[in-house]
Amino acid sequence: MTYTFAYEHFDMIEDRLVFNPNLNPYEYEIQQLILEAERNIGALARLGLKSHPLKPTILRNSLVRTAHFTTKIEQNKLELKEVEQLYQHYKKNPLSIKQKAQLEVKNVFDTYEYIYSLDPSHDFSEMDEPVLKKIQYTLMNDLTGYPEGYRTIQVALQDEDGDVSYQPPACNDVPRLMKAYFSWLYTSVTGYENPYETSTVHYNKKVHPLIISGITHHLIGYIHPFPDGNGRTARAFSALVGLIHPDLATIKDAFSVEEYFDKRIEEYYDTLMAASQGDLKPFLVFYLECVNASLTKVLRELQRYDRIKHVRELLGKGHAKTMFELISRMDDGEVFHRQLFDDTLAASSSSIAKNIAKLKDLGVIKPGDGRGEYIVSIVD
Repeated sequence: MTYTFAYEHFDMIEDRLVFNPNLNPYEYEIQQLILEAERNIGALARLGLKSHPLKPTILRNSLVRTAHFTTKIEQNKLELKEVEQLYQHYKKNPLSIKQKAQLEVKNVFDTYEYIYSLDPSHDFSEMDEPVLKKIQYTLMNDLTGYPEGYRTIQVALQDEDGDVSYQPPACNDVPRLMKAYFSWLYTSVTGYENPYETSTVHYNKKVHPLIISGITHHLIGYIHPFPDGNGRTARAFSALVGLIHPDLATIKDAFSVEEYFDKRIEEYYDTLMAASQGDLKPFLVFYLECVNASLTKVLRELQRYDRIKHVRELLGKGHAKTMFELISRMDDGEVFHRQLFDDTLAASSSSIAKNIAKLKDLGVIKPGDGRGEYIVSIVD
């Protein structure tokens, strides 16, 4: 079945097109997810990510994963390890169009470097229309023969069978649709009716940055304003819009939502399509769940690092510390057998048992289901 753009979420008011998202941002489920996000953001701030020893590793891994998954969603075949290797050398080694997969990833690196140089929480112009166009241009640099800016051709989205699944609006309608969106964006961020009426802030019109970010993500895919690269542009620009949250801006390059889009790829597309038909809530709930999953992952990485450091100090030297070093390389929830310690340490069975008890008391392992089995639980 083909869905055609039908001006869902848009109204005509006094001959003026207005973007009016069909969503109640105060619904219980949405507000609970916003509260969860605020708790996660606050916890990351308390852990001091800005000066944390793990910060360089987290930032590198986040950008690599963002580049990998946002291009994987668009059928890029590079593996995560290949993207990691490319990140180490992409500024030194020029790429040609024959290396399309690598070039797609390199453009993501360049785009997010640009995004992270901006500060939309202090200057609205750093997420306005020219910025959106620059993001799309950087993402598609050397990958397309189309001219810069909004599309001047008709486009259509196809399903896996090659059938048209969604028909975006006509190209000549794109500028006024995007103008309506940017007008809504300005009011939702600032509370002002427009840039020329700044005497009164309408607090009831201000919207939480993560809700704005999710709506923005859908809007770009819905209108499909560019001839190519709309999906990755939607993901990149929505990430920038989220940075109007001042606390989120301090950890802007520390997490990758795209990884969780990819893990739930069918739900990602299904909820986007539902939003295009008028129901934004399923996508926004999905979007916020992915944001929280990403924030939680970073939070657990920091907590785990600090916990490992603390346990090492408590254990000092000896067999228990050696045993802890072995399990600290494993993921939480991973099951192992005490035979690991028997095979590794030159220690008696009673000594190993005694030190297993010590690790259990510290809470870094817990009994598994089978005899002699244990579960890693450094961060519960």
